[in-house]
Amino acid sequence: MIGKLTKTAGAILLIAICACSRPPEIERGQFPLPPDAEISECAAGNYGGFFVLAAAQEPKTFNQLIASDAYSSQIIDLILAPLTTTDPFTMQPIPALAKSWSISDDKKTYTFKLREGVKFSDGEEITADDVIFTFETIFAPQLDADGKPVLDKSSGKPLLRYPSRYAGQYTIDGEPIRFTKIDKYTVRFSTKKAYAPFLTDIGFVGILPKHKLAKAAADGSFQQAWSTQTAIENPDEIAASGPFQIFSYKPGERLVLKPNPNYWRADKKGNRLPYIDFLVYKFVADSNTSTILFATGQCDAAAIGANDYAWVKNYAQTYKFKIYERGPDTGIFFIWFNQNPNKSPDGKPYVAPHKLKWFSDARFRRAVMTAIDRDGIIKSVWFSRAEKLHGIISPANKKWYNPNVQKYEYDPESARKTFLSLGFSYDASGRLVDPEHNRVQFDFIVADGSQNSTTMATTFVENMKAVGIEVSLKFMDFGTMISKIDNTFEYEAALMGFTGGGDPSGGKAIYRSDGFLHIWNPRQKTPATDWEKRVDEIMDAQEIEFDPAKRKALIDEMQSIFSRELPLLFLATPTSYSGVAQKWRNVKIPPIGSVIWNIDELYLAPESE
Repeated sequence: MIGKLTKTAGAILLIAICACSRPPEIERGQFPLPPDAEISECAAGNYGGFFVLAAAQEPKTFNQLIASDAYSSQIIDLILAPLTTTDPFTMQPIPALAKSWSISDDKKTYTFKLREGVKFSDGEEITADDVIFTFETIFAPQLDADGKPVLDKSSGKPLLRYPSRYAGQYTIDGEPIRFTKIDKYTVRFSTKKAYAPFLTDIGFVGILPKHKLAKAAADGSFQQAWSTQTAIENPDEIAASGPFQIFSYKPGERLVLKPNPNYWRADKKGNRLPYIDFLVYKFVADSNTSTILFATGQCDAAAIGANDYAWVKNYAQTYKFKIYERGPDTGIFFIWFNQNPNKSPDGKPYVAPHKLKWFSDARFRRAVMTAIDRDGIIKSVWFSRAEKLHGIISPANKKWYNPNVQKYEYDPESARKTFLSLGFSYDASGRLVDPEHNRVQFDFIVADGSQNSTTMATTFVENMKAVGIEVSLKFMDFGTMISKIDNTFEYEAALMGFTGGGDPSGGKAIYRSDGFLHIWNPRQKTPATDWEKRVDEIMDAQEIEFDPAKRKALIDEMQSIFSRELPLLFLATPTSYSGVAQKWRNVKIPPIGSVIWNIDELYLAPESE
């Protein structure tokens, strides 16, 4: 029996979803629990209810290996389960589809035992064949007319047939991980060298159903498989191993998920999770609308921005919700200069030589850093509910954060003195001029559509003006901005944010000189500077260091280098909040990551409470 919804918006959603007077019935208990079901420690609840979320973006695909955006990945994580996952409270790997594992003495071989009897939502059992298929697809090479792998001309390595971020994640010391089926429920992975974050990293990818996707992977249509069109026309085709599967998708309006009838978790009484009947994503125009809907009782949970906290809290008693303060966000905001020394195909430098000289000088970057009023940014953007960021890892990541890095306080007079010591000077109008008599001015690109970014950018422009630097602010759509950063390299400075968290090895795309997110000087074949070389060495060393204290010391050193050299000018990290309607029980708010950790365990409080 579906629990009674107390909000008018909920009733409207019921009608919209089923186009009838009554919601569709969710059949439960038709399939026995698998022998290796995981029994939750949560309080036993009751079935029923709609859990409504407002989303400012829609999924672009439901194909995990094709997805490149955070929102698509967020939805897919509810549909496909990995071998392991990470407990956000302890930051330790815990079982998922794999019930257990063993590690060889040399730390190069991992043997996983799968839960027996676990099935996809369509009733097909999940076995080692699905695991092998997943990783074979990740590393599937392009083939020529003769069926031979097509090799990259520069590296000599096979080009991937279905490029994804997972190939890089599972390439260790230049070689893909190796994987072998031992028996129906056992899979063995091996690595070229010992790799400390392996158990965490293996949990990044959900296991794909071979019986659903093997044909597409073989005939080359894999990139079109499990598209949004599939979700519209035939949602059951997208077989699930996570707590939910797709019920319906109407672009521009809503995505509705229903319980996976074969989900492998249950409560203490043997009742299969999840408890809720439907998980509804209601699409809205922007994040502001999402916040408004939550604050007025029209959805059940939301991430509350630090700049929205005060006014949203005023509605808590009226609409019966609770706001949880999680501490600093894992996301970081920063500015950087383009230090790419290369030239475009037509022979034009990406950055004018005299500007490249400025941008590549850490002393110049430090002077700029001390000229940024970050306290002013925090006050105007987040109403003081944020803290200054001093390094590449947010203080939210308590396990890895290094508080003892070099810090820069707002001191424009000190910035002016530093510029003068570097041979710069000021002309009669107070404008900064370099030793070659070039005025210090540069363009600054910012994605439009975000008031927070606009405020940060305009504050930076004013701060630079105060020390004689002219900054031209250029707003553009996010796609165009990303193209300039990743492809054309036609920009001088930019503002962006990254969502961090988890094991630092997950950030090697940023940290390493050859990482695809090493945005200030991308695609380096060899490190451009001694300090980048040292960071590469650290990232290699920490991956094979299994002593927690020693590994932490290496990551601390890496953070210290970034704070000293300042390839990124760190701004701030806002305070993170989660809001949840009070009618829901078993709520666990993680310190980092998703709004709610255990959505499969939530249930509606009895009406008598």
